[in-house]
Amino acid sequence: MIKPVKQFFLSVGLLLCCHSLFAHALWMETTTTGKVGQPQQVNIYLGEYAENQRDSIQHWFSNMASFDLWLVKPDGQKEKLTCVPNGNHFTATFTPAAEGAHLLTIDHTVKQVYGENKIHYYALGLVKVNGSLKGAERLKEHIDFALLTDNARSGKLNQDAKVQLRYKNTPPTGGDVTVQAPTGWAKKFKTNPAGDMSFSPAWAGRYMLEGTFLQNEAGKHEGKDFKNIWHCVTYCVNIDK
Repeated sequence: MIKPVKQFFLSVGLLLCCHSLFAHALWMETTTTGKVGQPQQVNIYLGEYAENQRDSIQHWFSNMASFDLWLVKPDGQKEKLTCVPNGNHFTATFTPAAEGAHLLTIDHTVKQVYGENKIHYYALGLVKVNGSLKGAERLKEHIDFALLTDNARSGKLNQDAKVQLRYKNTPPTGGDVTVQAPTGWAKKFKTNPAGDMSFSPAWAGRYMLEGTFLQNEAGKHEGKDFKNIWHCVTYCVNIDK
């Protein structure tokens, strides 16, 4: 009797662990506009945005704290930024030397396999320097899973905001986009066959958009078998009054 009971509690614990991981996301926060020659700060968090939960770095699971943050400059040059631990987040800074879109990307695979799932996190940021979006179109070239918005148009209250999910430049099958408002409100939307969806923001402030899909692909990762790959990408946008 003891062995089945132990197996039951192990299975329940694994299920709860996987649910907790799938509820978590990795995201970055930064001012979305900047000026040439002025330092720009970027903060990276792990937790649940809608619940204002930001995990202490010492509690980040698996190898999550070993992510790499890349800056893609308007001319396409890439630079790896140094991230410094700061309590419940990491902080990085860069100083733009030219006008244009400065893209920030994280592409990180979790070392451990959870519940037969390999977990792949992505996070995006965009800083428009001196009001220019030069180079913004390069985003899809520098990350496999992208969440795209209309960067040329500021988000406004009660006006439809369009979102596109693209995995290796094609719409992922079964994609979801969760919209998380600064008030704590959150709602998950299914993308259409083209990988698109839209929402109408009801509050001003910073929203986190989270795109996910489950890829039916099996293999081995770090010596462990997996049956699927769970992809999660985040991008914060500002909604004006």
